[in-house]
Amino acid sequence: MRSLLTPLALTALSLTAAAQAPELHRGGGAVPGNATWTLDATPAHAGDLYGIAVAASEVTSEVFPGVFLDVSLATLDLTFTLPGLFGTLDANGQASASVPILSPAFVGLTVSAQALTGPAFDNPSNLVRTTLAMPGTFADTLSAPALPILGGIAVPDTANPGDILLAGGSGLVPQRYRAELEEFELAGLTFGVGLLSQSTALDDGRVLFTGGLDLSGTPTDAGAIWDPVTGLTTDVTMGTKRAGHAATKLSDGRVMITGGFENVTIDLTQVLTDPLSLLGIFTGMLGSSEFFDPTTDTFAAGPNMLEARALHTATAMPGGKVLVAGGMTLIPIVNLPTVSNTSYTYDPGLGIFGLPSFFNGPRLLHSAILQNDGSVILVGGLSIDLAEVIATGDLTKLVIGTRDDVVRFKEAIFFGGWSDVGTLSESRAGAGLALLPDGSVLVAGGFHASLSIDLTGIDVGTSTTCDTYLQGSGVSPTGSLAEARVLPILAPLSDGTVLVVGGGGLTAEVYQP
Repeated sequence: MRSLLTPLALTALSLTAAAQAPELHRGGGAVPGNATWTLDATPAHAGDLYGIAVAASEVTSEVFPGVFLDVSLATLDLTFTLPGLFGTLDANGQASASVPILSPAFVGLTVSAQALTGPAFDNPSNLVRTTLAMPGTFADTLSAPALPILGGIAVPDTANPGDILLAGGSGLVPQRYRAELEEFELAGLTFGVGLLSQSTALDDGRVLFTGGLDLSGTPTDAGAIWDPVTGLTTDVTMGTKRAGHAATKLSDGRVMITGGFENVTIDLTQVLTDPLSLLGIFTGMLGSSEFFDPTTDTFAAGPNMLEARALHTATAMPGGKVLVAGGMTLIPIVNLPTVSNTSYTYDPGLGIFGLPSFFNGPRLLHSAILQNDGSVILVGGLSIDLAEVIATGDLTKLVIGTRDDVVRFKEAIFFGGWSDVGTLSESRAGAGLALLPDGSVLVAGGFHASLSIDLTGIDVGTSTTCDTYLQGSGVSPTGSLAEARVLPILAPLSDGTVLVVGGGGLTAEVYQP
């Protein structure tokens, strides 16, 4: 071992300098593929020697007198034999290493790495871990969330680049995912959001929480802003009580809040004598919108939509536009609830919602995402057929199902239009979506349902299956989750993988594209 360290030791003796700890970052990890690391020691260390120690185990190891690494030195030979793990920093004080991993025997192995740089070699870098995985598969993270996560949001941690903050899904306690260590930790205290609330990431790194159902089951106008840097939470109040609404960050930094339920009331005694009165819980749907301005932390009224709606999606598009699609709505004049197959585009230049555009298949609790080409896809969703209920007054005629299709909205010169672009491996609603590095979309989990209230046919269950959608190629099945998840949170990580948490699962998983 001493002979292997000779080049480092000779350099250390030649010069002395106060060393700033270099930063080590991981990448890759697919098998077959390359395990990669990048090292940044700042331009002040340009031309200095560096060495990256990799190991399959972690133990406190004294590499020089008084200098300790967190990795085993049993495989230190690899530092000097594998390409890129030992060398000279470039003009920016940086280096990279890429090691081919070809054998499937390495799948599941966690490689720990840490670096030292000259001339002093007395200030080790941070520790990073890479768990090797087959492309198209999920693997559990090395530790699970400290608290169960249900809903909320995942946002980049601006104070700790590469890490992910998870807020609004574990009660008052947000959590941090240390991506390069595959570990979770608690991240302070914040606002306790209710069911059917919304969490929105702001441009300045703060998180806006809005509405939902309060402890009494009533929609609320309460909201809050959490600053993860200072740890402070500031209460705010919307202009209208809302639950099941949508909240979308615009290109100018404001947040547009649309629709939702203003009141939810279920009178069980009345339902027993008049089943159709159950439909009354939907009559509190809103067609209004409002804007949150993060420069003043205040709300202001926005334009009305042409249709009231709730449990819809609202997706930010290029140019500051917002596509509002699907969800529950009301049939005009008679004001009876139905599931929507319409969309409207909000134009910030005109300050209004445009004319309706129709897609195939009414849906709510569907998933939506903006693609790299500026188009938006809707994935799956829940369908509710109320036609026979309305015609007969017989609530047992209600039919519920889930959809297995993907539809795509592409803007045109005037209105834009929809097209059918794929079929999922199974019908699902409440799936999680994430954009992958190659431009495809990961579709994960959700639930499937096929039932009628009279129970003549019933099939309801949560899903572990997953698909990928690529524009022009359609839908392809991919690896399955270890745990079934409904409305999971999917967070793309800096190395191209995707973190999957919540949705009923107690663990966390990472998808390797």
